Amino acid sequence: MGVGLGVLVAVGLLIQHTASTRLALLFVTGAALGIVLYQSLFGFASAFRVRLGDGLSASFKAQLIMLGVACVVFFLALAGGSLFGQTVTGFVSPFGVSVAVGSFLFGVGMRLGGGCASGTLFSVGGGSTRMVLTLLFFIVGSVIVIMHLAWWSRLPSLPPISLVSMLSWPLALALNIAVFATAHLIVARRRCRRNSMAACWPTSPR
Repeated sequence: MGVGLGVLVAVGLLIQHTASTRLALLFVTGAALGIVLYQSLFGFASAFRVRLGDGLSASFKAQLIMLGVACVVFFLALAGGSLFGQTVTGFVSPFGVSVAVGSFLFGVGMRLGGGCASGTLFSVGGGSTRMVLTLLFFIVGSVIVIMHLAWWSRLPSLPPISLVSMLSWPLALALNIAVFATAHLIVARRRCRRNSMAACWPTSPR
């Protein structure tokens, strides 16, 4: 562990010396996220797979909380127009045939490969040779799509929708938090029904 941290610090200092402090900080941030994901075995695909297959919802609920916190931070940044001195704008894309097909293929790939993008990357970083094949085809598929991106972009789609523009950012934020909270409550209640109610609700007055 100490050797790994030493290597990360050395690489970060090298990037700062040869490139910029900003890129060095981005490297450190990415490395820290990788360490957290690897130590917690956290993955977006695995949370859904475990929830649907085994009925375990801890990772899924953690994702809901994470998304809620991210919405609070970024909605405030969007309202202010900048973050850490950098201009912040929303990226709004339409939903259409390309998104539906891409989502389906991505889901099939996650199931066959055993991990999503984040899960594949931290598994490969942790020394998993099996996930190297998944990463390889992840790259190949991305390159193929980029080569035909203009064709995918011409497929039918709905107009792009921005809740911030339609409702104002406070109402849009409240709607997002309400959706996450409702999903969290539904998952928690189903977990209680699958087990015993006594395991979910305390019997003590305290």
